[in-house]
Order: sequence, then C-alpha cells, then structure tokens
Amino acid sequence: MDKLTRKQIKGLLVPLIPSLITFGFNCFVYIIPKFIVSPEKYIFLDMEIDRQIPFIPQFVIIYYLSFLQWLNYYLQASFGPSERRNRYFSADMLAKAICFVVFLAWPVAMRWPDLPEDSNIWIKILSFTYGVDAPNRAFPSLHCFYSWISFRYSIEAETGGRRWIAWLQGIFSFTLFAATTLVKQHYFIDVLGGIAVAELALQITSRTGLPEVFGKVMKRIESKLS
Repeated sequence: MDKLTRKQIKGLLVPLIPSLITFGFNCFVYIIPKFIVSPEKYIFLDMEIDRQIPFIPQFVIIYYLSFLQWLNYYLQASFGPSERRNRYFSADMLAKAICFVVFLAWPVAMRWPDLPEDSNIWIKILSFTYGVDAPNRAFPSLHCFYSWISFRYSIEAETGGRRWIAWLQGIFSFTLFAATTLVKQHYFIDVLGGIAVAELALQITSRTGLPEVFGKVMKRIESKLS
C-alpha cells in the first residue's frame, strides 16, 4: 500500500515538472529586472489612446482571475499530449527570454494613478497590487501573453463538443486585455506586445527543433527524479 501510494504521488508530480520549470523561468524573468533597472532608465509611453482609456478599478477582479486561467493552461498542458506540451512550453520559455532582453534594454514603465486614501475595496486591492509590483516590465505585457497563449492552447485542446470552452477562454482573454489598461497596469501597446511575442514564439517553435530539445531535457530530469 505504501509503495502504491508513492507510485500514485509520483504519477501526479512527475508530469508537473515541465510546468514548474517553465513557470520558474517566468518568475526569474519577471523578478530580476526589478532589481537591475534603475528608475532613472524608465521609459514612459503613455500616448493619446492611453489617456482616453478610463480608470475603472473594479476590473482588478478580472486582473486577478486571470491567474486561474494560467493555472488551467499549465495543468492542461502538463497532463495533455507531450508533443503539444513541449511545443507550448518551449514557446513559453523562448518568449520569456525575449521579454527578459526587452525588459532590460527598453524598460517601459507605467504611470500609476494617485489612489485616494479613503477608498472602496477595489481601490484597496489596486493599492496592494501597486505596492507589491513595480511600474517597469510593462512591455510586453506578461499578463496578456499568458492569457493569449492559454487561449491558443485551448483552441487546439478543446475540440468537438468542448469547443465552447475555447471560445469562453477567448472572451475572457479579451476582457483581460481591456482590464489591464482599465486598472492602469499596462499601456495599450503592452497588450499588443504580449500577444505578438506569444505568436512569434509559437511560430518559431512550430518551425524549429526547440520542442524536441525541451522534451529531451524534461525526460532526463523526469528519469532522474523517478
């Protein structure tokens, strides 16, 4: 019974190794530039279109609900076909490498609005968000990148009678794109950048041997841990 339990645990944990490594690389890419790039180098890109977008703090709930969409993407890819997993996760890591270079070379930063002290729950959540975040690393938007690549994965994974799930993902993704600008976490161009880097990485991995390399590395890690 003890061996069976260990086998069951391994059966659940081992498939998660690629997603943990991929997400770990995301954390590295997102956190490190915060300490490398000084505020004096920040680039503010607020354009007329951004000034026309209203500030609606209630959309912060969509901003946080997107984390569930990302979690679903990672879990679905981890336990789905290995070929598709390798293609998406290698694209994921390639896109993050591109983002890392952009974050350092062209540190676009947001101009956060002044929040009132006597405020409602939405303002308090945004105040917390601004407090734990940093205004740089805005372009390209990792929030929009993840939402778009989650949607793209769903289009491939959800077929037949489950197709409606993919379209719901699409509706949520476009709502999230709007939310990132409405809570003033991203410029409009950041949204386009997040989508573009996801598509670029997916096209590159579909035409190169990166998924195979990713798959081989994951197999070696999994075999050692198993």
